[in-house]
Amino acid sequence: MKEIQGDDRAGDVHADAALYAVDALEPGERAAFELHLRGCAACQEEVAAFGEVGAHLATAAAEPPPPALRENVLAAVRGTRQEQRPEDREEDRAGGAPVSLAERRRPRRRWLAAAAAAVLLPGAALGGWAVGTQTEQREQQLMAQEQDRQNRLLSAPDVITRQLEVDGHPATLVVSAQEDAALFVASDLAGPGEGREYQLWLVQGETPVPDVHFGGGQVQVWLDGDIDQAGAVAMTVEPAGGSETPTLPVLATTEI
Repeated sequence: MKEIQGDDRAGDVHADAALYAVDALEPGERAAFELHLRGCAACQEEVAAFGEVGAHLATAAAEPPPPALRENVLAAVRGTRQEQRPEDREEDRAGGAPVSLAERRRPRRRWLAAAAAAVLLPGAALGGWAVGTQTEQREQQLMAQEQDRQNRLLSAPDVITRQLEVDGHPATLVVSAQEDAALFVASDLAGPGEGREYQLWLVQGETPVPDVHFGGGQVQVWLDGDIDQAGAVAMTVEPAGGSETPTLPVLATTEI
């Protein structure tokens, strides 16, 4: 029986990409594949693709992912129907021609690689699930932070509310100098017009300081500036993106 030579594994070495990606190759096989990998663009692309899935599964999920990739491969191997061994097929050959070590290993490598791929390829979908889970958790975290911010404002000892009317539509400004916070709320604000936005101004002394800008409809926006330095809030319609100086007329104003 001859040892494994380059040509003996030429048809199998490409199938090692999935096994290489989950560290399921023996040390000698791994070294041989890495030597082959240096000059094989197809295997480089395949290893990179499998590696991205594996890395994504390791890092993307906020919760622990399913069992480790390598263990999944081994479990899949145990549940995979094996082909007839070359040793058994050898008996059926006329003249009993010897079977090389590479040929003996070839069927095993085929179903082992298939098992590895069966574990890795669904990982792309699992990675998408993990990203979706993270996104949902971030949204929940942001909602909790927003609720906490509103609670602090509403429970502030100096909180005040001011009613405004914007083109016949009611709006409310909730303010606390102690919290240095102000929240503008409107349930049915008319649209400001194409290419235009509403803008709030913090009036400090006689100087209007530009603040948040927004569209119509249901509005709930926090002012960004120093509330504790302002004596009033004004509202105008400005070009989209906001302005540095207010455009007349002033739609609404209230002292705070």
